[in-house]
Amino acid sequence: MKKVLLALAVIGMIGFASCTKEKECKCTYTDANGQEQEYTSTIDEGTCADLEVESNGITPTCEAI
Repeated sequence: MKKVLLALAVIGMIGFASCTKEKECKCTYTDANGQEQEYTSTIDEGTCADLEVESNGITPTCEAI
């Protein structure tokens, strides 16, 4: 009986850990002064590449961390 409970607990923990869809992304860009800047962002859906949107002529490069 203990082995069954242990197996169920392990399966439950694995299932809980795999349900999260949040992703942490690190993005870098070069500002108007030529300095490299970086920031992190958490997304619920999609990929980090979806954050690579041009703004004010600057397009960041993003990757999962």
